[in-house]
Amino acid sequence: MTGVPSAPLFGGELPALATRELAALLSPELTTAQACLLAAASCPGVTRILISASTPAHWAEAQEALRRPAISAATLRKVLDVLGPD
Repeated sequence: MTGVPSAPLFGGELPALATRELAALLSPELTTAQACLLAAASCPGVTRILISASTPAHWAEAQEALRRPAISAATLRKVLDVLGPD
């Protein structure tokens, strides 16, 4: 089974939940939104990400993030532990 998230940034809420430090754990050179996209794309079973962008610059930023290799499972678990509910 393959997965295609259609709202990988949870309607824009995910970047507001992530701190810059958390985003840097994923990839220091990416913005927080880019790091969140990379995290969503790195989830097991996800094969594609359906995104939209309000500007050509946002589209280019999203593409840049999604061209990167997936985040390791161990790092992804750390991120989910921080963002997950108690």
